[in-house]
Amino acid sequence: MSNKPIRFAVVGAGMISQLHAKVIVDMADAELVAICSRDLDRAKEIADQFGGEPTADYDALLSRDDIDAVSICTASGEHATFGVPAAKAGKHVLVEKPIEIHLDKADELIDACDANGVKLGVIFQLRFLDACQEVKKAIDDGILGNPVMADCYMKFYRPQEYYSDSRWKGTQTLDGGGALINQGIHGLDLLLHLAGDVQSVQAYKDVRAHENIEVEDTCVAAVRYHNGALGVIQATTSVHPDVQQRIELHGSEGTIILEGTEDVWIKHWETFNNGAREIENRTPIEHSGAAAVLKEGGEAHRRQIKDFVDAVLADREPSVNGAEGRRSLEVVRAIYASAEMAQEVLLDG
Repeated sequence: MSNKPIRFAVVGAGMISQLHAKVIVDMADAELVAICSRDLDRAKEIADQFGGEPTADYDALLSRDDIDAVSICTASGEHATFGVPAAKAGKHVLVEKPIEIHLDKADELIDACDANGVKLGVIFQLRFLDACQEVKKAIDDGILGNPVMADCYMKFYRPQEYYSDSRWKGTQTLDGGGALINQGIHGLDLLLHLAGDVQSVQAYKDVRAHENIEVEDTCVAAVRYHNGALGVIQATTSVHPDVQQRIELHGSEGTIILEGTEDVWIKHWETFNNGAREIENRTPIEHSGAAAVLKEGGEAHRRQIKDFVDAVLADREPSVNGAEGRRSLEVVRAIYASAEMAQEVLLDG
């Protein structure tokens, strides 16, 4: 294993870019070298706060030999646009959720990283929280028995300005969808991580509370899993106030309920073998979104970025690699297709 720090450039200058910069600066095995954005003034603001050289020249950035990895925090529909050239330049690629907004672009990014021998990590930080890892182990150990139902409820609020003041949020071209692919994909990824892959979906989507957006602000889907379980997925940015994200996992031998959006805690844990216990490991966070993550200090992001850095240093796959990051996007695209065609959609595999 190399003992040299991994030298990063953060690409993008939004709220989540600040969190990536903060985590990298605070990490012993990483170094922040540059902040790159088409908005040079914003790049300078982040560089002034966290260090690194501000730049708007991405091509020049990729030609530098003092950068080992890029952390891509741009609009969702630009992840492959920035990630593929980085891979071809020999840079490891860490990308915020979702991996991309279309499967062909996600596959292009995965293939580029594979072909050029660089690591690809996709940010789904909830997997790294203690409660989620405890539940994952319990399910893998069969504590809940045979899977019966697995549901995820992601009911958030975003004001009209959230869409109106953004150049890309709420657009098909760069957001790729609305409440499900943007806000809901974290919960969806965690649901798949815990409950297993989806076999088929039957979905509906609509715009219920926002104006002049090209995507849904409300989406519901009934799902069937490969393991035989049934479930419901709900995502919206139209309910006020935010309701904490909730995942319910039911088996023939018990139930586990997780709650929380930026942090996740075990709300209820009950099995027929062990009686009942109820755990709430911290006060719920009042707000959701990138600002709340930054305010909380980004512990889950820190753990995942540390995993990515360790993967590069040890020449192993990141825990959430391209294939893992692709799973939730495949379900998102199937849900959208089902809603648009008004019929059940089967997933590959």
